[in-house]
Amino acid sequence: MRNLPTVDTDIERLFFTDVKQKKTTASGIRGHASRLGRVGSMVMPFDRMSGKAKRDYWQPGPLITYSLFEDLVPFDVFDRMKYEQHVQLLPKWRKKYGDEYIRREWGLSRFGFNIILEAITSR
Repeated sequence: MRNLPTVDTDIERLFFTDVKQKKTTASGIRGHASRLGRVGSMVMPFDRMSGKAKRDYWQPGPLITYSLFEDLVPFDVFDRMKYEQHVQLLPKWRKKYGDEYIRREWGLSRFGFNIILEAITSR
């Protein structure tokens, strides 16, 4: 069996774990030939649905968008971002968390935080 590639994030780890479990399920006893020569097929819940239920199941669902930066990130991550991301994210975080909370989380003085604000708003 091949080794799974190294994973960098929890999302990738969950994905590869899910794939591995599905492969294990698919290679279970039902997929092997019996002594009588018959091969049992694996039956999933989808196979038991009616035609209308299957069509409804395959219809696309509502579009859900996610932002990786909904929550406040550490200052070193913020510092490595591009200027455009600074301009976009910092006002959202200021509304959501407030200046004092951001300043405390980032470990900045008021003077340091104000310098960052001026640099972002001056352009």
